[in-house]
Amino acid sequence: MKKNLAIYWVVFSFLCAGMVSCNKSDSYDDVELTPYALVRSFSLGNIRSAYPAFTSSGKDTTVMRTVDMSGFLFTINQATGEIYNNDSLLYATDVSKVVVGISADGVLAFYNDSIADYLAYNSRDSIDFSSPRKLRVYSYDGLFHKDYTVKLNVHQLNPDEMVWNEWGAVEGVVPARVVEHDGMMCLFGSKDGNNVVAISPIEGEPAWIVYGVAGLPTVVDFSTVQSFGGALYVVADGNLYRSDDAENWALALTEGNLVAVAVASDDAGELVVVGENGFFSSKDGLSFETGGAVPAGFPLYGVSILSYPLSHNKNIVRYMTIGYDTPERDGRARVWSRLSTEEEWADYENIGSKYTCPSLKGLSVVRFDNFLYALGGAGNVNGAEVGAFNSFYISKDNGIAWKEPSDFYHYIPEGLAGNDSPFAVAVDSKNYMWVINSGDNGAVRKCIINRLGFKK
Repeated sequence: MKKNLAIYWVVFSFLCAGMVSCNKSDSYDDVELTPYALVRSFSLGNIRSAYPAFTSSGKDTTVMRTVDMSGFLFTINQATGEIYNNDSLLYATDVSKVVVGISADGVLAFYNDSIADYLAYNSRDSIDFSSPRKLRVYSYDGLFHKDYTVKLNVHQLNPDEMVWNEWGAVEGVVPARVVEHDGMMCLFGSKDGNNVVAISPIEGEPAWIVYGVAGLPTVVDFSTVQSFGGALYVVADGNLYRSDDAENWALALTEGNLVAVAVASDDAGELVVVGENGFFSSKDGLSFETGGAVPAGFPLYGVSILSYPLSHNKNIVRYMTIGYDTPERDGRARVWSRLSTEEEWADYENIGSKYTCPSLKGLSVVRFDNFLYALGGAGNVNGAEVGAFNSFYISKDNGIAWKEPSDFYHYIPEGLAGNDSPFAVAVDSKNYMWVINSGDNGAVRKCIINRLGFKK
């Protein structure tokens, strides 16, 4: 072991202080110098740092914040001599001047690069953790030491930034609806005038295989496709059809006047379809019961449906049905909701508000990052005409108010903005939003907000 006089002076001073505090009649022979050298705990306190933010006008800036980091727990691997935090510190945290708390058996010293040697640790001094630091514990008897490497992990990605990836369009397919089914993404639409489904794994680069569909009428509104109980359902020619593999379909409910699927909730175990004669509900997707009449203004056309448990009671599920009440799929977008424990639907009319649901061509609403995201082609937003894919419109209060994001993290990528070709939107179980469109600038695009992809 390399002997460092400075370290031994620290050890000697520590021992002398301890002996002075003892009873004057105590003999030095009573002091036992232990051979232990071990770090028992490592913690952080407050760290003051400049973090990215936005001005009131939306411009990039930074603000100084003091953040309590005591909640970040550290792992001490005694076998490998590693000390690190499993959960990374906040993005952009400055770790060049950090005061740490360390409990140890022995005397602590950090390696100093400028003198190529160890210097005694002072709990009041800040330490630069911009890169891993060597920490050594000397036993009080001066005969042993143990070395550690301390690393402060900091998120290198802005957690709130939206990141997009893009691939070529699904060749020849005009998209109408994309859903996740059995670990795959299923894109329904038409190719050369025929009904088709293109299937790709949800992870990695999309690899689409296009199949024809069997058992469906020639005219089918694939925008009504929904997933429930491990099967897929679609309304065609006024009836409900069911498929286990997205390719082969069979009649599930014959009514002759069905229009759309209004609820498909695996959380609540309920499938509801709606038509001119009212609602029909099922617990298994095979047998249906007649429900109540359809209230005036209820969205039947071009609908997006969502269901998710309440944050304060996971046993109650909120249903959202958003779309239009006219076959032309125009006019005011309608937002209706009910809870799984209720019978009646509520109309979130919100007339007079300047934050109503946008009325867009092909309006699509998905639940992303625990909020509702609306996007679509050209249309009307609170009385103003907007172009195709002008922006996201986000509701953070379950469909009552809809606003454009006020930051630069949420954005529509170039090539999609202004593109008014047919499209389909979905969010998969890996927290990725898929936007697939056709035409000259058609593409398959996936986006994620960085923190949704962080490992817990």
